Amino acid sequence: MAEALGLREAVPADIPVLVRHRRWMFEDMDALQGLRHDPASLDAMDAAYARQLAWRLADGSLRAWVIEAEGRVVASGAVLFSAWLPRPADLTERLAYLHSVYTEPAHRRRGMAKRIVQAALEACRSAGLRRVTLHASQEGYPLYEALGFQPTNEMRMVLL
Repeated sequence: MAEALGLREAVPADIPVLVRHRRWMFEDMDALQGLRHDPASLDAMDAAYARQLAWRLADGSLRAWVIEAEGRVVASGAVLFSAWLPRPADLTERLAYLHSVYTEPAHRRRGMAKRIVQAALEACRSAGLRRVTLHASQEGYPLYEALGFQPTNEMRMVLL
């Protein structure tokens, strides 16, 4: 069913919906854990992400994809390309970070997120990248695992 819906690369006019979807993604993940971000913190994130999208879409350091249904964008996701350290079997010195994959609730379980991730992976392959990382939500984990992503030994510390 998702095949009939329009998948396309995002353009600057899509920035408001990309920002909105990222916010909803965080709100949804928080709700599953019984948490809630401060609205002012989310507003600040929205503004910063919109600024980043504007210049990163323009310079190609970020690519995003959207799927339209019923005349509007209902799913989206993006990949950020950044400089990275060389590793054994990966001397590209670049890393792709898949992020902000989101499908509006009324359109879930139709393969839209999978199509977006596949488009992002193809873009990474075409750019010669060897490694794609992401942080999966509980809901997204099965999709990423089915596509071949594997858990890593990443650790994190939040500095206050």
